[in-house]
Amino acid sequence: RAMADWKYNDWMGWWDQGDGKLFYGQHIDNGRVKDEGDFRLKSALRVLVDKYNLHSILSPTQSIIFRDIDPKDKEGIEQVLREHGIKPIEEVDPNARLAMACPALPLCGLAQTEAERIMPSYIERMRALLTKMNLDDEEILMRMTGCPNGCARPYMAELAFVGDGPKSYQLWLGGSPVLTRTAYPFMSKMNAEALEETMEPILAMFIQQRQEFEAFGDFCHRLGSDAIQAYTETYTLGSVKA
Repeated sequence: RAMADWKYNDWMGWWDQGDGKLFYGQHIDNGRVKDEGDFRLKSALRVLVDKYNLHSILSPTQSIIFRDIDPKDKEGIEQVLREHGIKPIEEVDPNARLAMACPALPLCGLAQTEAERIMPSYIERMRALLTKMNLDDEEILMRMTGCPNGCARPYMAELAFVGDGPKSYQLWLGGSPVLTRTAYPFMSKMNAEALEETMEPILAMFIQQRQEFEAFGDFCHRLGSDAIQAYTETYTLGSVKA
């Protein structure tokens, strides 16, 4: 039978709970609760739970949802987050908000390369490349793992980096932005330093051949690996911008 269209929502930020109370989704990069410099998420969560007796739910995207919040406590909760250096969801890069990575090195004995510790830099590098190509408004669901076991569900992402050796990743394309389709392997080995030169030709083809409102993952699925590979082989770096 036909399935209704699926909409992905991570439920971050403030929401009406439907019973007179609110719930709040706190984005957490790769699920890592920590205090680091001015960013004191671990301390903030302790204050919120102790002061407001908040009940929490761990989300499937490694973040936290606080539920049953009295609306009169909203301003105080926001103040606690600000005092601990936590950005409001509106200031979080959408690509970081969508991204996930497994712990990998040094915590996982199966990891062949980095994931959680290097994913923030990959998000920054992808954002810089998107900006360079005038694709600032583009959101791409990215995942990264330190080995092919795929604990961060990379094989459903629009763009995935799957570790297969020291500073080396398989590149997967074509998953669904709403996580209803698996991706395909595009490159068996991508050096960690080659992200920009690998992705620029693919994004250039996306600029030139995408359909109206087509997401990056849907585009890669429609065109397929062979067509994208053929395009990248003749592409000149820096020759295409939106």
